[in-house]
Amino acid sequence: MIIITLATPPDAALRLYTLPGLVDPAHLPAPLAARIVEAPAGHLLAWSAAENGIAGFSQDGRSLVLTLPLLGAGIGSMQRAKGSGFVTLFVKTADAGMIDVVGSQTFQQAALDRLLAQQAALGALLGCTLTVEDWGYDC
Repeated sequence: MIIITLATPPDAALRLYTLPGLVDPAHLPAPLAARIVEAPAGHLLAWSAAENGIAGFSQDGRSLVLTLPLLGAGIGSMQRAKGSGFVTLFVKTADAGMIDVVGSQTFQQAALDRLLAQQAALGALLGCTLTVEDWGYDC
């Protein structure tokens, strides 16, 4: 089991997106659920339980569970111009296609820097190389 802390309050620019299918810790393997329940409020965790064939992201008692292997993953960003921009971590799955899983709904350099600093660790956790995509300006 691998767990990485992606964001901590009060500088938690990164958030788990509200997606269909989020589960509470009771639906996760017991050792993983215990670690997630112990995490302080607001902490954003990325985790992998490869022995169970799953990986995911958790924050404030909600978890997104992804079935391994993933087809790919990446970090994308769009800078502010006329719009507010954004930063996202996305995954590609056989079932659901591309899913934005965590990010900032406005462009924040701190959020992008935090994901870029964890790029290699996230790739190892998710079992794929993370691409980095700069989508220009939000105009």
